[in-house]
Amino acid sequence: MNDTITFNTTTQQVYGFKKSSGHGLGELVKSMHKPFVVEIGCSEGDTTEWLLKCNPGLKIVSIDPYENYLDWNGNFLNDREEFYNKTMNRLTPYGDRFEMIRDFSDNVYGQFEDESVDLLFIDGLHTYEQVLIDCHNYYSKVKPGGVFSGHDFRVIPGVHKAVVEFAVSVGKQILETECDVWYWYK
Repeated sequence: MNDTITFNTTTQQVYGFKKSSGHGLGELVKSMHKPFVVEIGCSEGDTTEWLLKCNPGLKIVSIDPYENYLDWNGNFLNDREEFYNKTMNRLTPYGDRFEMIRDFSDNVYGQFEDESVDLLFIDGLHTYEQVLIDCHNYYSKVKPGGVFSGHDFRVIPGVHKAVVEFAVSVGKQILETECDVWYWYK
């Protein structure tokens, strides 16, 4: 695997809407039968909506505290309450196929049974420490044969380092899709 980090900040249009961070997972979920997905970090709901559109049997639980914070690049992200309201309005049409847990991922991983998740997508706080914590907390939640994945592998050095380190610890080879998504099958 090449450990060189490249930066890609372009936004592309696919099927009439912006490619989301989890866009590369669409093909993976299309073939799943009624998948249960857990997403860490929902923000505007782009990935959430894309996955819901890709598989009409999909159920997704998104975890995001929607609190203002200092991001990995030094930008202070505020107006998170506004993001929350827009996201909830955007995803209301999906009814009980979508659930929001408004909390930090560290606080809620115990709500999911081990080996109950078909696909886990990590796109929350983009620090090395938090990505590694999310990997450790949620890996057991993914079913054997399920997909363990996340975003910003080639864009954010801390994410890259945490994912590589965790993959080595569990003996997995990292696969990649478009839109800087990393994944492997458990």
